[in-house]
Amino acid sequence: MTELLEGFAVHRAGSTDPAHPLLVLVHGLGGAASAWSLVVPHLAADHRLLVLDLPGHGHAPPVPASGMTPAALGGRLQRLAAAQGEPVHLVGHSLGGWIALEAAAGERDGAVAGVTAFTPAGLWTTPRRRPPLLPTGQQFARLAGRLPGRVVTTRLGVTLALAATSTAPRALPADLVRDALSAIAAAPGYVAADAGIAAGAFTRAGDVRVPVTVVAGGRDRVLPPDFCRRSAAPAQTRWIEWADCGHVPAWDRPADCARVVREQVRDQVRGRVDPALPG
Repeated sequence: MTELLEGFAVHRAGSTDPAHPLLVLVHGLGGAASAWSLVVPHLAADHRLLVLDLPGHGHAPPVPASGMTPAALGGRLQRLAAAQGEPVHLVGHSLGGWIALEAAAGERDGAVAGVTAFTPAGLWTTPRRRPPLLPTGQQFARLAGRLPGRVVTTRLGVTLALAATSTAPRALPADLVRDALSAIAAAPGYVAADAGIAAGAFTRAGDVRVPVTVVAGGRDRVLPPDFCRRSAAPAQTRWIEWADCGHVPAWDRPADCARVVREQVRDQVRGRVDPALPG
């Protein structure tokens, strides 16, 4: 079942037991709810899941460009969380991780129980700029879509298309590859969201009071670990780095992503934050 809430297309999945924790999963730039397809099966049995499409992505219609900054999207996500009538656990990737942190910043009504952010954007002192002649991810995906036949789904094509985001692109399911490239190529909100990322940084770490876990990829070519600053994250953040992981942990280590989310939810329920865990 899919519905439109606060500009997000919301796909409900997983358990229907009200006793199970409620998770909200937020994808990254150019993605869609399908970006979590390898993680959802690991959580579905005992978690209620709201898997989102950002505005102008997937099944969600676009909103004005002014509403596509991470802060504006974080406000939308905060309102969505508050509308659930119970604490929700936010899980985000890349831009989605930044949005989740914005939603948690300053939230005092208990709507957000905690944040798990996989390779989040925004934790930098100077925004990372794309070299002027390098195509955007959307431009690349659209170019790939014009190639003849099934070139992109060949071993070489998959490697070229996803080498920047995954450490093992050839191991990914063919339908995930097709969905990922189709989503980014078709997203009308991509340009505005990309501009929002480039324009700033996450600056509200001191306003986040809930538990936070950040997972960094040691082989992340999009946001290398030395570019993201622990000092830009909330002081209570549990920071994990997986040496063999790329920019999309949900693809490279889906079972471990689910494990980290479970640990975070467990610690939120117990009202404590553990020190950094080994990768």
